[in-house]
Amino acid sequence: MGPIQKTFPASPTTPGHIRPKLLWINCRLLHPLIGGDRLRTYHMLRLLKQDFEITYLCPTTADDAPDAAMKAGEYCDHLIAFPHRFSRRGSLEFVLGALNNSLWGKLPYMARRYASPGISSWINQHAGGNSFDLIVSDYLVSWVHLKHLPSPPQAPVVAFQHNVESLIWRRHAASVKNPLKRWIFHREAQLTATMETDCASSVAGQITVSPDESHYFRVERGMPNVLGDVPTGVDAVYFNPSANPEPHTVAFLGSMDWEANRQAVRSFLRECFPVIRAEFSDARFLIIGRNPPADLKELAAQDPGIVVTGTVPDVRPYLAQASVMILPLQVGGGTRIKVFEALAAGLAVVSTSVGVEGLPVKHDEHALIADTLPDFADATLSLLREPQRARKLGLSGRQLVEESFSWQAASNKFKTLCEPLMCQASQPAESRGS
Repeated sequence: MGPIQKTFPASPTTPGHIRPKLLWINCRLLHPLIGGDRLRTYHMLRLLKQDFEITYLCPTTADDAPDAAMKAGEYCDHLIAFPHRFSRRGSLEFVLGALNNSLWGKLPYMARRYASPGISSWINQHAGGNSFDLIVSDYLVSWVHLKHLPSPPQAPVVAFQHNVESLIWRRHAASVKNPLKRWIFHREAQLTATMETDCASSVAGQITVSPDESHYFRVERGMPNVLGDVPTGVDAVYFNPSANPEPHTVAFLGSMDWEANRQAVRSFLRECFPVIRAEFSDARFLIIGRNPPADLKELAAQDPGIVVTGTVPDVRPYLAQASVMILPLQVGGGTRIKVFEALAAGLAVVSTSVGVEGLPVKHDEHALIADTLPDFADATLSLLREPQRARKLGLSGRQLVEESFSWQAASNKFKTLCEPLMCQASQPAESRGS
């Protein structure tokens, strides 16, 4: 089966303005807009499309939404999507594949799963010469399509690193008790770190999503080509503070098919929620996010005080019910859009240090930060006891995102970081060497 190829109506531009050609390689179509990673890429591309002619290249699967390809016109001019098959997470095929890769693999399993001969062949045939002015590998896993090309593209390649993936795998390995899982996660961390190093040595530049991650790549990993970081954005008009939050209601927002989020929610349910209920018998816990695991759905079916939403078309009605947003993450990376959405919604936030890592969030000014589960329960209880304090903390967080973060700022920063590479690539070879 050949690729899906679509060309969409061009975005209005200033008369006489010629948009540079941008090839954006990603690991999925973006609709439905669920998950912070999809939202970040979607909003940035939607705005970058005003200045670039964007070709979006990605795999597509049978699980994609029926309208996902057609809606791609919101963020690109041309879509090239190659059919691809993934083994389902948790299936026997997936587990055996991860184990085999840990024993014999040269690439991290999560990257090898995305390898597509069709995509690599398309890049080799269509991305040479002056076809594009800039190529972006969105996520480390997307670089798998560029790794084994016979010759590198002439256009500068930028790796957009949403996370320090190897660090996340190291944290996973440190947090699990199962020895086999720990070994697989440790091996995945090793392979991912090697891929990060290989990617850094092959691309013209790297862009991260937080100053902390830029520092990590530059200083701790010795990568000199980190161009900088782009801030996460949020639409503060879209998220408005609730006038009538429900008392004693806490919420968690995040994709529930990500192991770190599952761990965080289970720990909170096990260690913190009973403490909260001992003081507030009417306490409720909203778990908002796609693909919740069976054990959480079963728990919610037995306990009316626990609500597991699954995928929802709009998170705002659920956020409006909450008095407090909790982020008890022990594993994570990148800048978390759910933090910005909670702050934009005027919610008081209780988080671990990992939950707000890389964000300019100050303890007791924009959020409460607690790193042990007993402290986390106490911090949450303190806000449930004092609704006015929670309200004041939430409004301070909203002011932070209103003043400092927007999607326009993120896309402008990304463009500014890439422009020197494009200018350098457009110069004659003798000028670049002088």
